[in-house]
Amino acid sequence: MGGINEVRLEPIVGREHLVRELFWSTLTIGEPLKFELNCAKQYENLSLDWYLSSGAAACAIAMIGDKPVGYCLVCTDHESFERSQKKLFVRLMLACVATLLSLRMNAKSRRFYWYRLKDSFTIMTTRKDLPSDVTLHAHLNVHHSHHDGSVSLKLRSHADWVCHQSGARGYFGEMNAVGGKRIISLRRVGGAVVANSKNHTFSWLTGQDIHRLTLVRRLEQLDVVESKTEQKAA
Repeated sequence: MGGINEVRLEPIVGREHLVRELFWSTLTIGEPLKFELNCAKQYENLSLDWYLSSGAAACAIAMIGDKPVGYCLVCTDHESFERSQKKLFVRLMLACVATLLSLRMNAKSRRFYWYRLKDSFTIMTTRKDLPSDVTLHAHLNVHHSHHDGSVSLKLRSHADWVCHQSGARGYFGEMNAVGGKRIISLRRVGGAVVANSKNHTFSWLTGQDIHRLTLVRRLEQLDVVESKTEQKAA
């Protein structure tokens, strides 16, 4: 396992390949996909490219020894992020259409992208529930072997620090929960759940009722500690 003192945060610059590997090995709530996903590179680009390029300075990867165990992707420039996402989304859609028309897309990939599209529309709706003064967001991902809280707390502290350094009023993030059972624990760590919606993709992949919880964490709740987050990422 490894306690919080064993977890160190490193810059993602120069470690992009580790982030990409961890992304795929944890795609299904800490587990890898169990089928070959068509247009996987375009999907990976949509999910990671902005953070690994324009947003890299605000992001961190968690290491225990030489093993990557999680990462924190933080966006402090919403407009730049949205411009990039629109371009990458179009590229993914074009790749999917071409693969479909050439009859090369497998059945599970078709279902995956259909559910992801449904989730995209749901996310667009839940974004309306966010406070107007909260645009900074953070995405935390932890390997399933380290779900004891030690890694996630370290990564959360990094997101808190970036928020503080950027002068933002707070930030939001999204977490997955089985039937919404993590709502109480999320409130305990600080923040407010402002939206609770079904995650169609993960519900299909896991065979469980998975909900997407949108959490807003305000500046006054932040645990801002200048720990040895070696890159001082802002």
